[in-house]
Amino acid sequence: MNASELVVDDDEFALLRAKCEKIIDTRKRLPDFVFKRLFAKYFAIEYANIYGEEFGVFLSKMSRIFEDQSVNYMVLDPDPVEWYSRHASFLGMVSLQPSSLPKRYVAVMHPGRSTSRILAGANIGVFWGSSLKWGIFCDRISWEIAVIAVSENVDVPAISGFRCLDASELISYMKSQYRVKDPSDSIASNFTKRFLANYSTTEQQVAPS
Repeated sequence: MNASELVVDDDEFALLRAKCEKIIDTRKRLPDFVFKRLFAKYFAIEYANIYGEEFGVFLSKMSRIFEDQSVNYMVLDPDPVEWYSRHASFLGMVSLQPSSLPKRYVAVMHPGRSTSRILAGANIGVFWGSSLKWGIFCDRISWEIAVIAVSENVDVPAISGFRCLDASELISYMKSQYRVKDPSDSIASNFTKRFLANYSTTEQQVAPS
C-alpha cells in the first residue's frame, strides 16, 4: 500500500506541478539558472545531504519559517509521469504535511528505509514549499549538488547544519567529482565558472572569492 504522501491522482499532480513551475524552471539544468525569479540567497550543498534524516528536520524548519501548508518534492529525471506510470503505483511526486516532518520524510523518502525508494531512483528532483518562497534543485546524475534558494534572510547553514559550499569549496568539490574522468579539470572549471556567474549568496558565499 502506498504512503498517503505519494501523489497518485493526476489532477493533484497537475496542480502541484503548476505551482512548482511558478518558481522553478523544470526544463533547465545546472549550472544554468534554474529558478524563474530571483531569490534573496542561494546555497550550494552536497547532494548526499538530502538522503539523511537531518534533511527532514531542515525541511520542517523551513516550513515553519515560511508558514507552508505543504512541502513537496517532484522527480524531474526520470519523467515523473511517463516513467512512474510504467514502473510504479504512484507518480513521481510527494506532498508532505509540515506537522509530520521530519518523521514522515524518513518513512516516505529515505532511499534505504522507505517503501517508495523515490529518492533512490531519482537523478534530478526539486523541493518547494506551498508558500513558493523557497525551492531546492537537486542534481545527482551530473554534479552531485543541490541548490537552496530562499526569499528572505534565512541562515541556512545555522538551521540545517549542512556545509554550504563557498566558491573555493565548490571548485574543490567539483574537481573531486571529475578528477578521474577529466584530469585536466576542464569540466569542473567550466561548471564552476558558469555556476558562480548565475548564483550568489551572503555568508557561505557562492560567488567569486
